[in-house]
Amino acid sequence: MNLVIQKEKSIKTKFFKALADPIRLEIIDFLAIGEKCVCEIVEQLAIIQPLVSRHLRILRESGIVTDRRDGTKKMYKLSSIKIKELIDLLDHNLLEELSQKILQEAF
Repeated sequence: MNLVIQKEKSIKTKFFKALADPIRLEIIDFLAIGEKCVCEIVEQLAIIQPLVSRHLRILRESGIVTDRRDGTKKMYKLSSIKIKELIDLLDHNLLEELSQKILQEAF
C-alpha cells in the first residue's frame, strides 16, 4: 500500500474514533452554533471541566476542532462546518436501517 493512502487511512481512522463518543458528539453539536470557551461547554454539558478538556483534546488532535487564546480563556470552534454536515447525514432513517441490520445479525 502506498504511503499516501496509508496516511489518509490513518487520519480517517483517528477522525472516526474521535466521533465515536456521545460526549464528543454533544460538544460538536454545541460548537456548530459558534465558538465557545471551555466554561460554556462545561455548563452546557453539565460535566466536570477536566473531562470536557480531555474530550476537546481528542477532538483537537483529530482535526475536528481548533482553539485559540482570548485573554485567559481558551476558545474552541469546529475546524469546518462540513464536519457537522457529515454527522447530520446520519439521519433517523439511516440510523434505523443500521439498527435493524445490527439486530438481525445478532440473532
